[in-house]
Formats: sequence, C-alpha cells, structure tokens
Amino acid sequence: MRNILVLQRHSPFNSSNGREALDLILALAAVEHNVSVLFSGDAVYQLLPTADQADFKLKAYPRSFKLFGLYDIDQVYVCHQALTERGIDANALSIGVTVLDKDAIGQLLHKQHQVITG
Repeated sequence: MRNILVLQRHSPFNSSNGREALDLILALAAVEHNVSVLFSGDAVYQLLPTADQADFKLKAYPRSFKLFGLYDIDQVYVCHQALTERGIDANALSIGVTVLDKDAIGQLLHKQHQVITG
C-alpha cells in the first residue's frame, strides 16, 4: 500500500480543480491506497459549509468530503497559516480536520511515497 498525499491549493470558486481532486482522492482510496489530503492556500475555502445558490453554477461538491470516512480517508489536514491568513477558524469547517503548521507539513510530505497537487 502506497502513501499518497493529495495537496489541494485551489479555490472552489474559479475552477473545477477542487472537484477533479475530490474524484481522484475517492478513486485512489477505492483501490486501497493510503490517501491523505492537505488543504492549503485558497483551498481552505472548500472546507467551509456550503448552501445551494441558484445563481452559482458550480455544484456544492465539498459536501462530498463527508464521504471520506466511508473510503477510510482519515488523514485530512489543513494548513494553519492558510486559515490564519484568511481569518477562518478551524471550528467553522464543515468536516473534522487536523491543523498543521509548516514543520508538521514538512514531516507529512516526507512520509509520502507520492504527492499529487490538485
């Protein structure tokens, strides 16, 4: 079993990168890889609770993050600096995550067989 980290860095508002990364994460987990996910940069916005908006054409795919448990994806992380820079409290996120500082992120990256940026 390979350790694979998917690094999410994109906002959910201006591209389909987040949705595509979610599809990849679930596919990798389905074939029994040890998948971890790290949200950094504007990707932390993907973790905020969403509501349906008729004038917003992008589907609310972040609700699917709640499926991580069904796929045994237990290692979901968020960058502390990204949260702080955007004024987001970790308690306001829609799923449970582990907040990591720069040093802990470096250690996490070092443990991976492969890192995929999405």
